[in-house]
Amino acid sequence: MKRCIGLLLFFSALSSAGEFSSVESPVAGCPGDFFTQKARVFDVVTICATSSVPQDKLKHAANVTAQWLDNDQNGQIDEPNIIEPLRNNHATLLMSQSGFSDEAFEKLEPYFDHMLGQDLSADETAPTIGRDASQEEIHHLIVNAGWQPYLPAVFSDKNAKQSALYKQWQLAEQKGLYSYDDPTCDDACKTVEFFYLATAAYLGSGADLQSDEMRVKSRKELRHLLPDLVSLMKSRDYHYPIHLWPDGQYRYSGNITLTSQTD
Repeated sequence: MKRCIGLLLFFSALSSAGEFSSVESPVAGCPGDFFTQKARVFDVVTICATSSVPQDKLKHAANVTAQWLDNDQNGQIDEPNIIEPLRNNHATLLMSQSGFSDEAFEKLEPYFDHMLGQDLSADETAPTIGRDASQEEIHHLIVNAGWQPYLPAVFSDKNAKQSALYKQWQLAEQKGLYSYDDPTCDDACKTVEFFYLATAAYLGSGADLQSDEMRVKSRKELRHLLPDLVSLMKSRDYHYPIHLWPDGQYRYSGNITLTSQTD
């Protein structure tokens, strides 16, 4: 049995190494030299994928991205003011089959000075069983690259800014409504994680609320326990996505452009 496991690990390592090997014609507009396919969503968010990412997973991630941006699904970005910061930050979702190796991250590191990126594995994207991680990782990307630079006084995750969102995270922790024990996640990270789970509670994504990290499980409970957070989401000063939970079923395919190295 040990011998079989060793062989499996060996072949898995070979597969991973191959996924992040340089290709002769990497797709244009993506960092590094091992991405072979790309999606451009509303011309503001780029999704770069390796050859090991199935195209249906790439398309699903693109549709989820479009739904976070066009949450009322009328064919247009709900909040036009996040377009410029998303472009300026070169918002990029980086997709691999099962996660990036250390060597792959080293190849990508030089690009992080002028690109705000978020990674996502195909294994966790629209899985047959389990939670769809694409909804969370893409929400993080759009919040970090779009909403925070647009309205830092509302959405910033930095203590020095003392944004409305940051204060709501602090309040939720003080009330025992939210906790995140990952030692690698600092206060800024916890604020963004909290905002995602609060959005999941408001829009009714039960799959994201099965753990005890967020103890507020519904829109009704949010209104009762964190009313100022609900007011933040529903403000008429901007258009935060409060219409539907992205499911990858986006109907305006013209807002998504798919490209591969063979095109």
